[in-house]
Amino acid sequence: MDRDVIGEIKKRLDIVDLIGDYVQLRKVGRNYRALCPFHTEKTPSFYVSPERQTYHCFGCGKGGDAFTFFMEIEGVSFPQALERLAKRAGVTLSKSARPKAEGDLSEVMELALKFYRDALHSPSGEVARSYLKHRELPPEVWETFELGWAPPSWDYLWQSLQRHGVTFELAERCGLVLMGSRSPYDRFRGRVMFPVRDVSGKLVAFGGRLVVGEGAKYINSPESELFQKRNCLYLLERAKKSIRQRGRSILVEGYTDAIRLHLSGYPEAVASLGTSLTEDQAKLLQRFAGRCCICYDADTSGQEASLRGMYILQREGLQVSVVILPRDVDPDQLLLQENGDKVFGEALDHAVPLPLYHLEIRRSQLEDPGSRHKAILELLEGLAELSPFDVAPYISNLSIALGVLPGELNEQIAEIRSRKRAAKEDKSARSSVYINGIGKKSVGKTIDPIEAAVAHVLWNDARRRVEAPPEVVLPLINDERVKSIVAALLYGESPEELEGRWLSVGDRFPMSLIAMGGNFCDQFGDIEVAWKELLRLLERRRRSERYRKLLSAMAKGEASAEEMEELRQLASDIKGGG
Repeated sequence: MDRDVIGEIKKRLDIVDLIGDYVQLRKVGRNYRALCPFHTEKTPSFYVSPERQTYHCFGCGKGGDAFTFFMEIEGVSFPQALERLAKRAGVTLSKSARPKAEGDLSEVMELALKFYRDALHSPSGEVARSYLKHRELPPEVWETFELGWAPPSWDYLWQSLQRHGVTFELAERCGLVLMGSRSPYDRFRGRVMFPVRDVSGKLVAFGGRLVVGEGAKYINSPESELFQKRNCLYLLERAKKSIRQRGRSILVEGYTDAIRLHLSGYPEAVASLGTSLTEDQAKLLQRFAGRCCICYDADTSGQEASLRGMYILQREGLQVSVVILPRDVDPDQLLLQENGDKVFGEALDHAVPLPLYHLEIRRSQLEDPGSRHKAILELLEGLAELSPFDVAPYISNLSIALGVLPGELNEQIAEIRSRKRAAKEDKSARSSVYINGIGKKSVGKTIDPIEAAVAHVLWNDARRRVEAPPEVVLPLINDERVKSIVAALLYGESPEELEGRWLSVGDRFPMSLIAMGGNFCDQFGDIEVAWKELLRLLERRRRSERYRKLLSAMAKGEASAEEMEELRQLASDIKGGG
């Protein structure tokens, strides 16, 4: 990657303007303040510094620069953030800087989408147009949601791609074609096409609804360099702003369900591309709002999928409820019925919280002596995954249904919760600590703001990086995570190279650390004054730690003569304020 690209983008962007697109900033002295977009709070603790071009939240601890903010708020990867922020800043990415999967493959996907959209308006698309009109999806909806048509011909798309110079290898990597016994053929044939874009708006896949021919009713693009189903939600790129504004998402099963909800005044709706919700999809939703209403089909498979999905969402910190629809209708069908919008609105207003929903769909098993024990265990295991605050409002209903006293039920849940927590802590204790640059996880150790401030000064002062002697600075840093960042800067790695490497592997800790250090440096005003004071404070800490160690050795009778002399000298220095 061009080492100057990140620096040039950050130079042209104003972080205040960028963050101001997402939260309401108010000027406070030299900085700006807002309610943090990353956690719920009533008193603003999120600060943006136009001088340093960084942000930091004193509530949740998140911080960084324009790149880390954009990646966090949009839920995108570094390559996606690089491309979108470059476009915003008016910076042209070179071939080497442009992400490989975001280059040729995306261009091929956009070519295919244009082909499908054109085909919908061609003579061969008459059957698709009739189908869509029958589903009460008029032409303006086709345009808004980029719907298309894959003709039933064997290789109609492949022939078109060839005319545009697309190789079989590229088309296959995009999941658009397959190799037959004699020649390539189109994966999607005789299907209405739904383009699937990722959270950043990149076209990554297609879904096809069969209209002509035989085969599965719906098929999606295969997993590829561009498309991982577990990381995508249909229409999220459109819905994310409304999800944030309304404080909730509505999760449905199918493409037309999501489209119908958008058309009916629910732009916060997304579809899970089937009923198998993943943890990654739950994390995507959690980035934009803390509440999710699941609205799957009302049949048995839909109920079970809703229950699985609710616990996945709940584990990721969302408040979850189920929108219970009339039997044998999906959201699309209901909203097309007379008064369907009213029925749906009431169902949404009375969405059932997870504890009561789990109880309701297991009621028949609870009433059957043969299945009661298993149903109770399943219910208790599920409730133990929730916080006591999420369960407390429903303890009375649950205890009546299970035939126990509320206190006894709470004890049972607490016992299972304690067992789960112990197992989790045991697993966590075996995990590795954070070591910068090689992808291991942080154990969440508290960062010393003075050490963070040293990293901040070195990050922003090129002269200091050259002149500061590593043998003097590094021994003063105790936290290995901070030390690795400081060492990289002192030994000649540029901030641009480091940031590019960190963000490309999803490591946001270093930039958050540097932003935290910047906030600590504010009290000194001048960077020269800050540097001298930071080294003085760290050297004083080092002497105090050494003094305590020698004092302990003396108390145990283990200190040598040289150590006793060192102890006396340190005591004199500390007493004199040295």
